[in-house]
Amino acid sequence: MVAGSELVAARVEAMLRPEPRLRVAVSAPAELAQHLDDDDSAIIVLALPPPRLAATLEALGHRSRVQAVIVLSSDTRGVLTARARRAGVRAVLRSDATPEELAAAIVATRAGLVVLHPDALSRPTLAESAKGETTALTPREVEILEMMAEGLSNRRLAAHLGISSHTVKFHVASILAKLGALSRTEAVTLGVRRGLISL
Repeated sequence: MVAGSELVAARVEAMLRPEPRLRVAVSAPAELAQHLDDDDSAIIVLALPPPRLAATLEALGHRSRVQAVIVLSSDTRGVLTARARRAGVRAVLRSDATPEELAAAIVATRAGLVVLHPDALSRPTLAESAKGETTALTPREVEILEMMAEGLSNRRLAAHLGISSHTVKFHVASILAKLGALSRTEAVTLGVRRGLISL
């Protein structure tokens, strides 16, 4: 378990300790790789603020095998990105999840299931995040914007999605127009600021 503060770490550890089937190890993000090397069947619980969460998931994404990651977040919307899924995120719960909910998520992810707080499936509306400045992106456009944030070229986007480069160019142009962006980089920046995607 990796937490953003000692207080959060102590609270989550106290939630998990009564469960006899679990062995809990509290880790700093820098020590996480060592814990995974010692036990590659570990379930990772991350209770980190967004910037540290993104950096930790990025590091996990480079590992060949992570059984499952459970994220505890005060705002679950937008946590389950394509990058997070590739890093092994299989559960997203609110920070105030009960001990029973967290224990159930651990059991479920170990069984290969995905556990999500209902809000994790929704994204902030443009009215909330951009005050109505733009037209809403389609789910496909959000998916492409997430991949653009990862630096994928149009050719790689097309190959990954199984569509033509021409279709990708059409989607990218639509994203730029809807966000009022002049470049892919600006589109990604605006997408993050408006809560459409997270890095």
